[in-house]
Amino acid sequence: MQAKIMLLPASSKGKTLCSYAEELFLEISASFGHSLNTVREKIGEDSVRLFDVPLTQETANACKSCHAVFLADQDCEGSRALWQTVGIPLRVRSFMIPPSLSNGPVHARKMYLCQPTALDQDTLFPAVRQAMQLAAQLEIPFCHVAPTGNSRFQWDAQIKESIKKYPALSYTALSAPEAVRRIIEAPYNVGVMMCAPYAGSILETAAMSLFPYPGIQFDFSLQDTFGIYAPRLSCDINGMPEPFGTAYAVAKMLHTSLHMSREAACLEAAIENVLVSGWRTPGMPCPGEAADGNHIIQLICEQLAVAGEFLAKH
Repeated sequence: MQAKIMLLPASSKGKTLCSYAEELFLEISASFGHSLNTVREKIGEDSVRLFDVPLTQETANACKSCHAVFLADQDCEGSRALWQTVGIPLRVRSFMIPPSLSNGPVHARKMYLCQPTALDQDTLFPAVRQAMQLAAQLEIPFCHVAPTGNSRFQWDAQIKESIKKYPALSYTALSAPEAVRRIIEAPYNVGVMMCAPYAGSILETAAMSLFPYPGIQFDFSLQDTFGIYAPRLSCDINGMPEPFGTAYAVAKMLHTSLHMSREAACLEAAIENVLVSGWRTPGMPCPGEAADGNHIIQLICEQLAVAGEFLAKH
């Protein structure tokens, strides 16, 4: 397969994350016989320095011409503008604990916080459908926190209309305090939680306090063509960006936007093998062999090479 992937580093640390992703794309291309080519544009502080705006229309157009975007700093002004400008209705943050770091069942290690990129009808309708579809596909509960003000009526109407398509879906309406309480009391049973953009920071803060590996979290879209994938920009105790969120974001990109399910499964298995072998970045709150991000990515690439060789023989 041939694909063009946009890399958008919004800071110096974002450039490190893009380098991690680039290494993974090169290894996937070599190990599985693909051609995953990357290009880079300016966003955030680099774009402000050159063009006085955090996101130019030229950069947004260049992103649309690619199969997917790897956004290496999801919280800058330019990245927030990008989600809206390219027409993606829903932004999903994955909170997870990998199997190697958890003793519970698979469904008990994940929570998804979904936020529409705008509250107008054209954005809200597909956003609600996508969030419910995610919950239905994973067979996990769906809950939502309606916005206040003029958007409330339209939000409730879209929820009631969309839920008709998923009659078996467990569905709950919550107030913001109830949502925070549910996250704190039973984070592994939340499933998919949808909220307005401005409520996301409050709920995200509650979730982050309960999922102890911020370097593994990432944002993604649910488009089956063009999509955005953004690892959370967190650093280890030495100030170096964490590599695991990048690897998981790339795996999600392979599966959702590039339709490379086999390669995505191999990458997720490679990440898990590295964790099971005891490798950790400095400061991860669990015992293991400490290594910097570059070494972790190299270990994952070695696992991918072995998987590619095995599949080629069989």
